[in-house]
Amino acid sequence: MNRIYKVLDQFGLSQNEIKVYLEALKHAELSPFKIAKLTNIPRTTVYDAIMNLSLKGLVEIQQSDDLQKQQTRIKAKNPTVMRQILWEKRRKLVGLEIDILDILAELKGEFHQEEANADFLFYPGIEGAKKVYLAEDRDDVDIPIYVWECLMPVDIFGKQDLTERIAQLTKFRKQSGTRIKEIIPLNDWTRHVLTYQVGRDSDYLKGREIRFIDGLSFDIHQRIAIKGSRIRIVCAKDDEVWGLVIKSPLLAKTIGAIFQINWQVATPLTLKMVQAWGENEFLSEEKRRYN
Repeated sequence: MNRIYKVLDQFGLSQNEIKVYLEALKHAELSPFKIAKLTNIPRTTVYDAIMNLSLKGLVEIQQSDDLQKQQTRIKAKNPTVMRQILWEKRRKLVGLEIDILDILAELKGEFHQEEANADFLFYPGIEGAKKVYLAEDRDDVDIPIYVWECLMPVDIFGKQDLTERIAQLTKFRKQSGTRIKEIIPLNDWTRHVLTYQVGRDSDYLKGREIRFIDGLSFDIHQRIAIKGSRIRIVCAKDDEVWGLVIKSPLLAKTIGAIFQINWQVATPLTLKMVQAWGENEFLSEEKRRYN
């Protein structure tokens, strides 16, 4: 019985209409007075339910010549009529969909007008790239970050500034609990950067989940970060230096889906793995010179 109530509710009947309809199915015909007595529904409410059921095509109302409503007789139609009603609704909805399609372009033109519903901010040069890169942790700290990371050279933004920034970001990620997933290409350059940073700070990998793809075809030259509805892209290689921030929920979802595909095939990077690559020669010389 519970399933019957649930389905009839989805069909569009109220609880009182369901009770009246189910009672009507049990009898050849009934008066509103009798239905009210059998269902314990107030008679005025029964009249409303009967009228609605009639309009929905589930019962027939046979009016008497008498002016008293008690003489009205109710007869339920064969329940099979519900399929006919649904088919008719479906036919009308398909026709309505065709009509709606004809006017959608005009309606959407009024809705969207000339207002932008996505933001694209381009920042040229070193300062632009730095602005985009350094702003990543300044909003929505509880939202996970997905990154394709090329591990840019420290000389791009200045060695001291970038080194301090990396330490700041490492501390921020550990304290805030921000979840960050990074995919890097595994090559001589990324091995150099990782052994250098891990050699400087063994906590460098904490708060980050890094995976790598080892293959010449995975050749990336920008840092592409997805955070919520924003995509931050930093390019700082050779003569191309710029930053780009795109705010677009749909584009973020699309690029995020591509990231997840890469993530599934990438290999997890561990501290033990980086340490097994040996000591970083540049860091060793740096320590010898400045210590």
